[in-house]
Parts: sequence; structure tokens; C-alpha cells
Amino acid sequence: MKKLQVSKSSLKIMLIFVLVLLFLIPISLIKNLIYDRKTYQDEAVDSITEPLGGESQIEGVVIAVPYKSYHETTDSNGIKRTESETKYIIFAPDTYNLDIQVNPYYLTRGIFKVPVFNGQLNLKAEFTDFDFSYFDIPAKNILKNESVLILGLSNTKTLTSQPKLNIAKSELKISPIKYDSISPFTNSVYYNLAEDVLSSKVNLTGIIDFQGGENLKITPIASDNTINIKSNWPSPSFSGGWLPNQRQLSENGFSALWNIAGLSTVYSKSWKSETEFSPEAINVSFITPVDAYKKTERSVKYSLLFLIIPFIALLISEIFSNKKIHPVQYCLIGLADVIFYLLLLSISEHILFDLAYLICSVSVCLATLFYASAIFKNIKWGALLSGIQLVSYIFLYGTLQAEDYALLIGSIGLFIVTVLLMFITRKIDWYQLNEKEESL
Repeated sequence: MKKLQVSKSSLKIMLIFVLVLLFLIPISLIKNLIYDRKTYQDEAVDSITEPLGGESQIEGVVIAVPYKSYHETTDSNGIKRTESETKYIIFAPDTYNLDIQVNPYYLTRGIFKVPVFNGQLNLKAEFTDFDFSYFDIPAKNILKNESVLILGLSNTKTLTSQPKLNIAKSELKISPIKYDSISPFTNSVYYNLAEDVLSSKVNLTGIIDFQGGENLKITPIASDNTINIKSNWPSPSFSGGWLPNQRQLSENGFSALWNIAGLSTVYSKSWKSETEFSPEAINVSFITPVDAYKKTERSVKYSLLFLIIPFIALLISEIFSNKKIHPVQYCLIGLADVIFYLLLLSISEHILFDLAYLICSVSVCLATLFYASAIFKNIKWGALLSGIQLVSYIFLYGTLQAEDYALLIGSIGLFIVTVLLMFITRKIDWYQLNEKEESL
């Protein structure tokens, strides 16, 4: 029976395949480590922003007017009784103008810096036409003297002082009674209104001092909404239900203006308190421009390619130089490529990602240069392997910068590598190579 013979070149290729698979284990551990560090960062962010009330959201201001609702019931003896229940009609403002100044700054927890802010909001709102005819409510059932004004917030911890609201230059008093069952907001501050307030147009003004972390949200609630936000933060992110109509960005900060029609919101002019809404809001994020964890995570996605390329380059160098390379030496060069990602993760936590990437890539390339030059006993091969690694890291860096075109760049890069390998190995006679190995 003929013995199955496997050449040394085939064994070496199989060895490279096995090594690549084995190195995927530490790569997977590094991925888990990135996730753990991101989780640790999120915990640090929460520990800072939670005492400030988290992200700050101004949900709006409305007036709630109570009325008596009567209905008949029949008891067990068949006797009819008339019972009353107090319900509320909610009126949204006709115009809602907010002029907001936000002053962000950093707080730190360990190695993590979190953008937080304090600010001041100048509010102007106008209510007109308190019309109950749409709800078929008799005038005698309306309890205007028990009306309340409701200021909506995501969390009252975001308030740094008691909101001062005024109608006709008269400061409103905060109600000792909470009307949470009728409020359309997450959390609310309630103000008592005099009966004569609703007899004419209501002009509401006020100042709200607030604080928060990372995000500021504003919910448009009126028929006509104008929101103007200014800040000294140079890198905001605008998202949510509406983008600003006007914006100006500079190194000294930004200003943004929203003009939002009530028809584009879920709120109507008035509604019964039992009506539920799922409103949208504008969102301004005070972000840190570079997220090192996100970029490191994206770089690890290309780790398989960056393991295969050095191994193939080392194998080709071994063939052309007629120098035998031990599997341990393959492992050490592969280990340097794996440690690159660990270095990138740890160093980028303390300095800018771009600088960390430069330090890590140059360090690994220099280590490969000296080590490969030593094992081949020729600096030419060391420079070749180091140069291949350097080009690979430059390619990876470009891919990380062009997030929208990452797939395209990666596909083209992989195709170019394949073509180069075909070109370099086009004259290698693999059968003759096996015969040489057998004759040794």
C-alpha cells in the first residue's frame, strides 16, 4: 500500500492555517476586554450623570383646567344615583419660545472624562382661546379657579433652583398638591392659577436653571415652537425628531435654531387628561469627538486579515531566502500582531487615539524589523516584512477614518493583497519545491 506523503511546504501552509485559528482565541479575548472596558466606561458615566439627573429634558408647559363630569349609576336596590368626577382638559400654548444657554464641562471618574453641563432657559409661552365647546362641557361645570399650570421635566433633579414662572409680571406659586395622574409629562412641577387668569390671553415668562449630562432634549408642544440653543461646546451632535433650521459651528461653540410647527408634533391644541402621547424631541448631544473604544473595536474586526498577511509574507520570504523558519518564530511574529490591539486599547484610554495608533503600529513594525532581520540574518528580509506590516497598518488606519466606506475599502484592499500574492508567487514551482525538500 502506497504511503501518503505530505511535503514540508504543505505542512508549513497547514501550520499557518492552524496558527491563524489559534490566534483567533486571544483576539476573541481582546474583543471581550473591549466590551468590558466600554461597560466600565458606561458605569463611570452613569455614576457621574445620575446625581445630575441624567440627560436633561424639558418636556413642555401646559395649563390643566378641571371640570365636573356627571354620570348615573344604579345600586343593588335598583336606585339611580348621580355621581360626579373631576376631570381635566389640557391646553397647550399657541406659541412656545425657548432661549437656552448651555455651558458644558468635564467631570472625571478614574480615567474617564464625561461631558456634563449646566444652563439657563428663558421661556416665553402664550395661551389663547380656552375653548371647551369641542368637548361639550357646560360652562357651569368648569372649575377655572382650580386650574393649574404644569411644567414638564424628565427628572426634577436636573433643576438647580426653583423655576420662576410669571404671568403678567406676577410670580406663580408652586402648588403643594401634585397632580401626577393628569400630567402628560414624566415628572412635573405644578403652579396654582387664579380664576381670572383664564379670562384673557395668558402670557407666561420664566427662567429655569438646569443641569444634566451628555444630552439635552427639548419637546416642542405648542402650535408654533421656536427653540434657540447657544453653547461654548465646539462639537455638538444634533438628532431627534427635528434638525435645526439654522446652525453655526466654530471652535468657540455653536448656536442652533429650530422653528417647529405644531402640525408636525403629536400634540393637539387641547385634549382630555386621560389621552396619552408618545412625543418626539430634539436632541443635542455634547459628545467627545473621538471614541477610542469604538475605533479599537472596528480595528479588531480586521484582525484575521492582519494575521494572515504577515504569516504569508513570512512564508514567501522563507521560500525565496532558502532560510528555514521555526514554528515558534511564526508564533512570536503573530503574537506581536495580536499584542498590537491590546496596546491600542490600553494606550488610547490615556491619549488621543491617532497618537496611540501611531505609537503601537511603529512599535510593532520596529519589533518585526529587528526580529526578522535576526532570524534571516539579513536586514533586507526584515525591512520587507516590517514594510508589509507598516503598509497594512496604514491601510487599516484609512479604513477606520472612512467609516462609511469601510466595506468598500476593505474589499478593494483584500483584492489588491490577493493580486500581489498571485504576482509574487507566479514563478514558484511548488512541485519542484517539494522535490527539493525530498532530496534534502
